[in-house]
Amino acid sequence: MNSNAPILLMLALGVAIVGRFPADAEPPSPTRDSLPSSSRAILLAEAQPHRATFLGNPQTRFAPPLERPSDLRARFRDEKLKPDIAVILAEWGWKGNLEDLHYAALTAEITEVQLPYGTRMPFMSSRKDGKPICLRDVIWEGKHPAPAYVFTFSSNGRKYRCVTPKACSNFFIEDLGPELSRLELVKTMPAETSVCDPFEMQLIVRNTGRVILNRIQITDALPAGLLTADQRSATNFDVGTLRPGASREFRFHAHATAAGRYENRAQVTSAEGVGAEATASTSVRAPILALECEAPGQVYLGRPARACLTLRNTGDAAESKATVTLPLPAGAVVVDVSEGGVTSPTAITWELANLAPGANHQMCATLSLPQPGALSLVPEAKGLCAPRVQSACGTRVAGVPGILIEVVDLEDPVEVGNNVVYDIRVLNQGSLPGTNLRLVCTIPASQEFVSATGATSARADGRPVN
Repeated sequence: MNSNAPILLMLALGVAIVGRFPADAEPPSPTRDSLPSSSRAILLAEAQPHRATFLGNPQTRFAPPLERPSDLRARFRDEKLKPDIAVILAEWGWKGNLEDLHYAALTAEITEVQLPYGTRMPFMSSRKDGKPICLRDVIWEGKHPAPAYVFTFSSNGRKYRCVTPKACSNFFIEDLGPELSRLELVKTMPAETSVCDPFEMQLIVRNTGRVILNRIQITDALPAGLLTADQRSATNFDVGTLRPGASREFRFHAHATAAGRYENRAQVTSAEGVGAEATASTSVRAPILALECEAPGQVYLGRPARACLTLRNTGDAAESKATVTLPLPAGAVVVDVSEGGVTSPTAITWELANLAPGANHQMCATLSLPQPGALSLVPEAKGLCAPRVQSACGTRVAGVPGILIEVVDLEDPVEVGNNVVYDIRVLNQGSLPGTNLRLVCTIPASQEFVSATGATSARADGRPVN
């Protein structure tokens, strides 16, 4: 037989193939010019495709025939076949991930198709002497369309179609081109919250493409004024790997240090360079306390002073509990306290619940001091949420001079012509010194001034004696 003539070979396809050289011939040497002309003809034939005309030869088929989709899943699940599949794909130079192929074979939708005459396959798995081989560039030239099972999958950024003829399980893989890679990130937080309350943030990352994405990371840098529960200004999440359609959810708590509107932007990235961003915003409200103190400018000693405190919430959020404290000045005596006030030796305290925005509440206390002087009041208020505020007012406690004059004649009755002594005493019974005092005595017409002694000199000016 002429070794250079085309012949029919029953190879691993389990097919009849128009071949390139006899079954017992060795592949030609890569150095074409060093070979005789007949060998060069064989090398030229190497580039021609295999022409398959029959499927199902038990000696060359890759695995038993398939009757239903579950049979195909069983072939890819078979631990004995997995190494042979790896050999075939390595010979072909496939750049995909075997795990992606096996996972898709077990989970993807499998459909049945008919391979028409002339279908060209980039390669096809087969066997020779029981060993797996990869036949390249195969054309189906059978008399009838060949039924086959098909499923699609993605791996390393590309989309593939795995086709397996039912008669022989001789699979091949078609490269359908770059796969769409896409990540979606959704961030949510309350539209409105209070500076008093921590709130929850939620992040959901979803692989909306058709490619497995790896080493996915979420970075969430909080805007100034927002902190996590452990007082950090940013948080990161290691998502790992996401298959197409898969998603993961992350939650964490944050709080605001001041009222205002905050916009937060988070980012997600993957090892493949695919990323996305998401933003969410919240309006943070806060109670703001304002405290006023009013007291009379002056009271006289012995008369009580009534001081009143007014607490207002000028913010835009309710204060759940406000405490107002009025420290007592040294020596002050509490005469009366308005409703809700609790008196201790050092202060009067009121507690107010749920002080709404714009609301106000008045508290009063009546005090007295045993001595003249300044009555200084420095009340303060604080909330569970609202910061501490202070106010101040005061009263001057004034003393009053109380002058008492006593006049006693040391001898009574008095004979005409004799002297009589009058003892005059001036006593300040009040709480304030009397100043610029002047004592004036008027002598009756039946008497005449003789002399006077005392703390100051006296002078007679007619009947009056000063």
